[in-house]
Amino acid sequence: MSLQIARNNRNWRDGQPPQRPLLPPELVEVFVLFINTTNRTLDLYWICERENDNIYLTLKPNEEVRVNTYNTHSWFFRDYYTGESMHVRSKRLFSPVRIRVPHPQRPDQMCDVRSQVLIHFPLRTLKENCLWLIVKMLVRSGDSPREAIESYFIPMTLKQQLLALLGSIETYRTQANTRRPRFMVRR
Repeated sequence: MSLQIARNNRNWRDGQPPQRPLLPPELVEVFVLFINTTNRTLDLYWICERENDNIYLTLKPNEEVRVNTYNTHSWFFRDYYTGESMHVRSKRLFSPVRIRVPHPQRPDQMCDVRSQVLIHFPLRTLKENCLWLIVKMLVRSGDSPREAIESYFIPMTLKQQLLALLGSIETYRTQANTRRPRFMVRR
């Protein structure tokens, strides 16, 4: 994984970093570069308290964003339209970790670096892929997806799974649209 020197170091005077407010010892500032490696538009959420998640921004396919966060914040990522969870390093939650390397001009001093965080599609079974594909096609068709699912000549368990996915998409859209300000999509 390649690392980039944090942009914050460019404002140093006389080789000394600018003074920052002191943080509690357990709270450490971390620099990350989130990269959307999927072909989907994603909502980035951060959790600063146990049950308080916040939409940070919306990231289009193959876009990236630099974020200064803290080691106590957790992050997760969802498809903008369906709410499907995306992963980082095959996990749903990402917890940032501070990375320091020797300073290029002063090897005896350490400096923070911005780590790349690759957001990727989750590993799914063939059955899960097919269920998601069917539900997404039904939602895009604009017809009544529930009626279409009920009319299929398939086992009841598959109908239930399709209806559950459809319900989760509808719930996510309702919740996200009430919490998502219009200016959050990066252009």
